[in-house]
Amino acid sequence: MKRTYKSLSQQEFSNGAYKIVPIRDEDKYAIMQWRNEQIDILRQKELLTKEKQEWYFKNVVDKLFEEEKPTQLLFSFLENDILVGYGGLVHIDWESGNAEISFITETNRNLNQEQFCNDWEEYLNILKKIADINLNFNKIYTYAYDIRPSLFQTLLNNYFVEEARLKDHIVINNIKHDILIHSYFFNTMSLRLANEKDMLLYFNWANDESVRNNSFNNTKIELENHKKWFAKKLNDPDCVMFVAYVQNEAVGQIRFDKNAQSDFEIDFSIDKKYRGKGIGAKILRTGTLTLFNNNTSIKRVVGKVKSDNSSSKKSFVNAGFKQFLPIDSNNHVVTFKYEIAMH
Repeated sequence: MKRTYKSLSQQEFSNGAYKIVPIRDEDKYAIMQWRNEQIDILRQKELLTKEKQEWYFKNVVDKLFEEEKPTQLLFSFLENDILVGYGGLVHIDWESGNAEISFITETNRNLNQEQFCNDWEEYLNILKKIADINLNFNKIYTYAYDIRPSLFQTLLNNYFVEEARLKDHIVINNIKHDILIHSYFFNTMSLRLANEKDMLLYFNWANDESVRNNSFNNTKIELENHKKWFAKKLNDPDCVMFVAYVQNEAVGQIRFDKNAQSDFEIDFSIDKKYRGKGIGAKILRTGTLTLFNNNTSIKRVVGKVKSDNSSSKKSFVNAGFKQFLPIDSNNHVVTFKYEIAMH
């Protein structure tokens, strides 16, 4: 039986051939072997035994799945559904929204520098999505011995910053080494309800070439028609409109309209300056949870996307929505749903 974390609405996260899933009991002995083989790079004082590993999984790991806010979220790291590593977010501070990154790969992959760097980068890309979109953390960080330059270069290539260096802080094989702390800071998103002053902002976003091409109605919008539509939406009790901000700058909008099935249907768009940065998934996640939290009677939201709109489909999946089959016979529309029970 697959185990699930209560703090995550989505349990599997993938990028190409790579996947992260909640740590599996079946992987414990492989993990034990890798940790023993690579003990010099870990904060591990003695070799693990099967008895110790059994005790740890039974008394520590298993209990993580019972807690609303566990101190760590551990994952098995797979390539083409084969275990190649494990790690997660540890020393989690839920109040401050930060956590340390833990990661180790199969020993032969670790010894191959090119392979390790590729694994490390893929792992970081997936873990950043979990921490940002699903957990809304402020930062994640690494605490590592200064003995593997490629590890740190990969961090820098992925926009981590060196936050601290602890000089001669650890002794490995009778040699003193520094410890480096690298951090990745997420942009915190905030929402506010739209008002009449946002009319032109919405108009410009709606008439963006990419937005029009991905809309079900591609016709360019005239300003006078938009003014009437916008005023009507602001006064519609079955419509909720949010403007999204990152660092005090408007980055996009998300709108919820009640449909005939009493679900709320989503429309969202991102300012072109912020596309390709994961903002789409974050505005979907933040907007939906805000809607649910402020309207307890709402049970489900629905998003409809053109089948060739790959970026929007990816945003819905990364935000934890479930994809359904196309809703029309021509296979042009894909539906995504998010249920209140998921959070």
